[in-house]
Amino acid sequence: MKVLVAMSGGVDSAVSAFLLRKQGYEVVGVHFKMEDDLFFSRYSLNHKVCCSPDDTSDAIKIAKKIDIPIKIIDLKAEFRERIIKDFIKDYQMGITPNPCAWCNKKMKFWALEKIGKEFGIELFATGHYAFVKGGKIYMGSDTKKDQSYFLSLLTKDILKKLILPVGEMKKEEVRKIAIENELLVGTKPDSQDICFIPDGNLKKFFENEGIPIRSGPVKDIHGNIIGTHEGYQIYARGQRKGVGIAAGKRVYVIGVDPATNTVIVGDKSDLVKESIKIDDLNLLYDVSKPFDCMCKLRSTGPLIRCRLDPVEKSVLFYESAIPVAGQVIAFYKEKELIGGAIQM
Repeated sequence: MKVLVAMSGGVDSAVSAFLLRKQGYEVVGVHFKMEDDLFFSRYSLNHKVCCSPDDTSDAIKIAKKIDIPIKIIDLKAEFRERIIKDFIKDYQMGITPNPCAWCNKKMKFWALEKIGKEFGIELFATGHYAFVKGGKIYMGSDTKKDQSYFLSLLTKDILKKLILPVGEMKKEEVRKIAIENELLVGTKPDSQDICFIPDGNLKKFFENEGIPIRSGPVKDIHGNIIGTHEGYQIYARGQRKGVGIAAGKRVYVIGVDPATNTVIVGDKSDLVKESIKIDDLNLLYDVSKPFDCMCKLRSTGPLIRCRLDPVEKSVLFYESAIPVAGQVIAFYKEKELIGGAIQM
């Protein structure tokens, strides 16, 4: 059987392609270009980001090593339209988006399905740490690396065609396979930060996009001005580092008000919510009434007991929860991923 493997140039997708080839699949690699190579030359980085020119070179070398064809697909225009523009719009509205989760849904798997149809390939594979069993998708065995959260917006139709070869493995096992089989990327570090903001400097990113960043007041939850911020767009709910307020205690960003260019701060307890509304609900089961389940509010966060109402599109938390508008919320039944949505 033919399978289309998304090859990022990293160790996880390299080992995924290698294992599928070994299992007898007819493997076709595909590597997506989301940014121009010149874009990355502007940055001097001391850490790894995805989609760089080195990644393209490594993906080609890996494909040659395991003797599979690879297609390099230019998605720069689509990436700007579908991901970067929405990212900017959300931040300007005071929402903290999750571009990596949306990139899976709107870009990578959209492109895999499109390319698969062109070449008559029905199966897809990626290096995500999650696994498919009996038509259901579960959290990765390596809990520190579990990436099921980032797959929670994918539809049932996509997940039916998905193979995740490393999902039941530990990261150390994956690296060992790469090293033993001379796949070149066995010790390559994992990517960090948002690929289109390689240095993590939000302020510079918005300025480069022609968006004016103005300083404004920082207020406490009672409306008292206690400081000045550098531009509301660069602050996210729950942020503690970089707030720059000498309040004599730890303060957290509770929210921002774009209309008045104001950042509101408070105690950690002020971040806690008993319930939230959700949008873009994507359930992998047909459910029409409220039910209890578990959820994750961030990729590395704990599982929290909750009650999901798919009709009212709301979530009631049974435990202390700190939601962030714009971020993904993933839903689970024990270790099984049962859907996802966007926190409002």
